[in-house]
Amino acid sequence: MLIEKSFSNKTWELKKLDERQSLMIAQRYGLSDLISKILTHRKLEENKIQEFLNPNIRNNFPEPFTLKDMKESVERTYKSIIFNEKIGVIADYDVDGSTSAAILTRFFNEINININIEIPKRITEGYGPNQRIINLFKKNNIKLIISLDCGTTAFKVFDKELKKEIDTIVIDHHVSEDKFPIIFGLINPNRYDENNNLQDLAAVGVTFIFLVALRRKLREENYYKKNNLKEHNLTSYLDLVALGTVCDVVPLKNINRSFVVKGLEILYQRLNIGLSNLIDSSNIRHQPKVFDLSFLIGPKLNSAGRIGDSTLSAKILYSNNIVEVESISKKLDLLNKKRKLIETQILQEAKIQAEKNYKSNVIIVSSFDWHPGVIGIVASRLVEEFSKPVIIISKNKNFGIGSARSVPHINLGSLIIESKNQGLLIEGGGHKMAAGLKIFNNKIELFSQYINDKINNYKKSINNYVLKYDFIIELEQINDTFLENLEILEPYGQGNPEPIFLIQNLQITQ
Repeated sequence: MLIEKSFSNKTWELKKLDERQSLMIAQRYGLSDLISKILTHRKLEENKIQEFLNPNIRNNFPEPFTLKDMKESVERTYKSIIFNEKIGVIADYDVDGSTSAAILTRFFNEINININIEIPKRITEGYGPNQRIINLFKKNNIKLIISLDCGTTAFKVFDKELKKEIDTIVIDHHVSEDKFPIIFGLINPNRYDENNNLQDLAAVGVTFIFLVALRRKLREENYYKKNNLKEHNLTSYLDLVALGTVCDVVPLKNINRSFVVKGLEILYQRLNIGLSNLIDSSNIRHQPKVFDLSFLIGPKLNSAGRIGDSTLSAKILYSNNIVEVESISKKLDLLNKKRKLIETQILQEAKIQAEKNYKSNVIIVSSFDWHPGVIGIVASRLVEEFSKPVIIISKNKNFGIGSARSVPHINLGSLIIESKNQGLLIEGGGHKMAAGLKIFNNKIELFSQYINDKINNYKKSINNYVLKYDFIIELEQINDTFLENLEILEPYGQGNPEPIFLIQNLQITQ
């Protein structure tokens, strides 16, 4: 059944259902008609259905040492531990980076090893390792750098001169180029020469796997007994792994789904005082769900990196000092409120510009007054409004910082990279649905023309793009049993979206 137009001016179509497959799933797994049909729409392989319904980390967990450079990196880290070398950590300023830094810090703290953590300043330094941090580490006699959720393409910083003084291990998940920086080890399921099924991991997931491997090494060397230390309980870290996985919007499939299911259980146990404080300050009175991580806790943590002190979000997640946690929590609340005000103002101004260019293939808006830490959120809002790619550029005197968000069927990341290769951008890159860029102000118009021309190639698929809904239901069907059935498929998120239902003949009253 085709719906020509919904209230939001989009075209919708009923998904086609394989009735035989749905019946087989219902009979084999003892599921309701509703759930078996949704699982059929999910197109899960038959041998994956049981694991989807009952995710288990033990069944899904990979052998850590199949990842390239894992063995060497674990050995090098163990050397730093036993020789008491100073370790420096660089982490990205988003939630994935903060949670990665938090679980690594907790691991070292529990064996009485202090590490130096540095997180780049988003506004003045941008993404990834930088020379300020390297100089600081050299001054502090750091012998091992561990770079989390960043560093895979840090060619300028991680060079042969640095390698003469400091070994560097990068633990990341971003797609690599066909070469690597000059470093000791790169643990990354998305490095070009890697062959695995772990490409969907967030950085915090890769970091957790590294810690599992490192704990194994400590066990083998009898480190815990020799030093009269309690062995790490890594299961207790899974609340942070779930948080980073959800907030980095990676697909909640396979091991990621297992991480999140178990992590939400751990979160409900309130083992982490920082997370417990964030739950309370966000007025979450029920067992936390993916929604709470994505839309309540995540934005608070991200506000630190967007408009404030980028170290705060990691600190609140690894601190065991209740006074420090409460102080940081109050700061995050204030920053998040400020972020919302800034976002609202920018959205209003950007929308005025966007409405003047709504006929363009891609909406590109810019201003000298927009906070670069918030423009990504605003770009996402405008995509929802106009159903087309959006690029927002925050300009300073000479150049602008841009954030781009796309729609299905348009690989915006590759278009940004093409633009960079054409000399239109200073820097640029990203993924299919999101990208970032740096551009000279005098090239914004040329860049806009280039991107709009390129997207002409996609125009047919954009115009013919039809959204799909799962079922037609009656309003009377929505009851406790219906809702309990839907809970079977939780957690919902990227890769496992909430099902969409059509209810006919309803009138919007307000």
